[in-house]
Amino acid sequence: MPSSYFTMWGMLFLMALGAAGELVSPSDVTGWFRAAYPVDTLQRDALNRCSQADGGFWRFSAEDRNACYRVVLHASVMPGSDR
Repeated sequence: MPSSYFTMWGMLFLMALGAAGELVSPSDVTGWFRAAYPVDTLQRDALNRCSQADGGFWRFSAEDRNACYRVVLHASVMPGSDR
């Protein structure tokens, strides 16, 4: 095979890698991971409870996390709750 063939595929690979890097920057990935595994113990416990109770719960979904917080954290501050 001619060397231009490898050069072409190498350049296409680098372009695809650069485009993927633009879509997902390291700070976005870090923030996404920190949101899914929060430092706050109440939030972390709430997410663990939701993942155990609901097989369809996905902690990387902001919508699922917010719904979980509304249900679990709201229930934990209600009078007569088990916490």
